[in-house]
Amino acid sequence: MRKLVLEDELTSVRVLEELRAAGYRGGYSILKDFVRGFRPKSGRVPHERFETEPGEQAQVDLSPYTLLLGQTPTKVVCFSMVFGFSRWQFIHFLLHADVHSVCHCHVMAFEEAGGVALEILYDRMKQVVLESFKEGVVFHPLFERLVAHYGYTAIPLAPGYCKGKGKVEKPFQYVEGNFLAGRVFHDLDDLNAQAKAWRAEKAERIHRTTREQPIARLDQERPRLLLLPPERFDAAEVEPHGVGDDYCVPWATNRYSVWPDLVGRQVWLRVLMGRLQIVLGEDGEDRIVAEHRLGTGRFQRYVLPEHEAAFYRKSRSSHLLGEQFARLGSAAAEFEKGLREDKRTAAGYHMSRILELAAKVGTSRVAEALRHAARYQAFDSHAVERIVKGRHPRHSHRSPSPAAALPEKLAEFLKGAGEFQRGPDAYQKPAPQPESPQTREEEVPDGQRRVGPVDLPAEEAPPAAPRPKPR
Repeated sequence: MRKLVLEDELTSVRVLEELRAAGYRGGYSILKDFVRGFRPKSGRVPHERFETEPGEQAQVDLSPYTLLLGQTPTKVVCFSMVFGFSRWQFIHFLLHADVHSVCHCHVMAFEEAGGVALEILYDRMKQVVLESFKEGVVFHPLFERLVAHYGYTAIPLAPGYCKGKGKVEKPFQYVEGNFLAGRVFHDLDDLNAQAKAWRAEKAERIHRTTREQPIARLDQERPRLLLLPPERFDAAEVEPHGVGDDYCVPWATNRYSVWPDLVGRQVWLRVLMGRLQIVLGEDGEDRIVAEHRLGTGRFQRYVLPEHEAAFYRKSRSSHLLGEQFARLGSAAAEFEKGLREDKRTAAGYHMSRILELAAKVGTSRVAEALRHAARYQAFDSHAVERIVKGRHPRHSHRSPSPAAALPEKLAEFLKGAGEFQRGPDAYQKPAPQPESPQTREEEVPDGQRRVGPVDLPAEEAPPAAPRPKPR
C-alpha cells in the first residue's frame, strides 16, 4: 500500500480499486484515514468559493500529459469543459491541440450536454486569444466564428489568474490520479473510449461539494442552456489540391493516397482531430473517397492497401507484367526469357500484346502458341498472333538452339495437339532438296500441303528485311 501511495502516487480511490482487485473487503473511509497518516501533507492557500446559477457558466482548459500508448511514450493534451452548476465534465484527449481540434471539442461537448452555457471562461491559450491589449484581446478568427455560431459569451481571464476557473482546474488532478494512473491504453482511440466510460461512471457519483450526482444536476441545468443551432459547426481545415501522378495528395510534408483513377482530378482535403478526409465533389454532392490518420513522420508517403492493389491492377510495369505473364503456363517462362534477351526494353510491349490476345482467345490457345514460337526461336508477339491465326511463325535471326531428342512414338505424342499442328515428318527436318522446275509443295493457311505445277523464277528472291523492333 505504501508503494501505491508514495511511489506510484495513487489517490485513495485508486488504491481502493487496486486493493479490492487483490481481495480487500474493507471500506473507503477507513482506508482514507489510514493513508492520511503517512501521505506527505501539501500546503494549501485559502480562496473564496463562488457558485453560479443553472446554465449560467462553463469553464474550459487544456492539460498536457505523457502517456504510454501501446509501448510508445506519447504526448497528449486533455481538453476539459465543466458546467459550473452541475459540475458535469466533458474530457477528450488530443494528439494535436490546434485551434481546429479545440473548437471541435467544444462542438462535441455542447452536443453531449444538450446545450450551451451563457458564458464560458478561458485562460489566454493561443487557440483562443491571438493578442492581448490593455483594452481587450484579439480572438482567433475560427474561435470567433464558433462563438458567434453558438451565441455564447467568451470571457478570457487575466494572465496568470487560474483561480478564476477552479472548477475546471481542480478536476485535472482527479483525471490524473483516478483515471490515468495505473491504466493501460493501446492507442488514442482506446484512451478516449476508456475516458468516456470513466466519465459516465464519474457523473453518477455523489459530488463532494454539491452532494448530488453531476448527471442529475445537468438535467436541472439543461432547460436553462442555449439551444443548439440547426447546423453543426464545422471546425475542419479545408484546402483544395490536385491528385498527383503517384495517386497521392500532399498535406504538410507528407503525401496520402487516393484511388488511382482520380489522378489529375481536383479534390478537397479536410483535416480535423488528427484525421485527413479526401473529398470529391461530383454532381453537386461531396463524396469522401479516402480517409487517413495523419502521419507523425516527415516527407513520408502513406498508401492504403486497397489503393495500392488498385494501382497494381491498372499498372503495366515490367515486374507486374512478369507476374501476369507467368500465369500463361510453363511455356511462358522460356518464352519470356528469350523475349527479354531478344527485344530487351521492348519486351514489355510484346508481353502486353500477348496478354491482350490471351484475354480474347483464351489462355490455353496462347500457351500452345508460346510453345510453338519458342521452338522456332520466334520471340515476339506477332509470331504468337500468327500461330493463333493458323500461320507458321517466321524464323528468328537468332541462331537456333540444339534440337531436343524427339519422344518415342511421335505420332501418338502429337495426337490431339491441335488443329494446326504439323505432321510427324515435319519434325525430322530433312535436308532441303532442289525443287523440280515442274512442281513444288506450297503451304496453305489450313496446315495442309498442295502440290501442283508452278512456274519457278530462275533465282530465289532475296530474303525480306527484318521487321523493325518496337520501342
